[in-house]
Amino acid sequence: MSTISQPAINRLCTLFQILVDMERQGIATVSSTVLGTQTGNGSANVRKDISCLESVGSSGSGYDVIKLKNAIAEKFGFEVHKAVCVVGLGRIGTAFINYAQNIKSEFRIVAGFDSSTNKIETIKTSVSVFPAYQITEIAKKMNIELGILAVPESAAEEAALRLVDGGVRGIINFTDAHLTINKENVFVKNIDITSELRVLSALIKIQSI
Repeated sequence: MSTISQPAINRLCTLFQILVDMERQGIATVSSTVLGTQTGNGSANVRKDISCLESVGSSGSGYDVIKLKNAIAEKFGFEVHKAVCVVGLGRIGTAFINYAQNIKSEFRIVAGFDSSTNKIETIKTSVSVFPAYQITEIAKKMNIELGILAVPESAAEEAALRLVDGGVRGIINFTDAHLTINKENVFVKNIDITSELRVLSALIKIQSI
């Protein structure tokens, strides 16, 4: 895995979802040109990324959609279901829980946490919910591997540390705090909505010049 760069991992994950959609549509084979167009990365990058996978070749008609999808899944462990939790049951956190219940993927949201007793008692969801002080205990008990942070900025670091203490190895951070966890084999993805909007705004401005 260490021989695959982070950009290549990002591109292969995007490619994986495209292949999932193609399989649902009944598409059997696809060319690198089509994949390059759909991913926005170009056919040369697609071929280079696919070369990181074992025993995946193309024929005159292109890549076998299911075979290529399965090769990516095997490489990155997507064939194994992973337990996920949401910390912070406000509008964003609740939206994640409701969304996850309606999609088919290898990820299962199995728990929600919040510091408000009122939210825990009144939220309507089939997912088990717990007070925030039980994050570490429940994460260990339920073998939770991934966490989604949707708490106020002031509570982000404490919540993240509780997740890590509970064995969580990957965190998606939707708070305004930029988190860095100084622990080996623990990964944080900081999602800054404002920065993403700035990028889109910049692209629109440049395109209009």
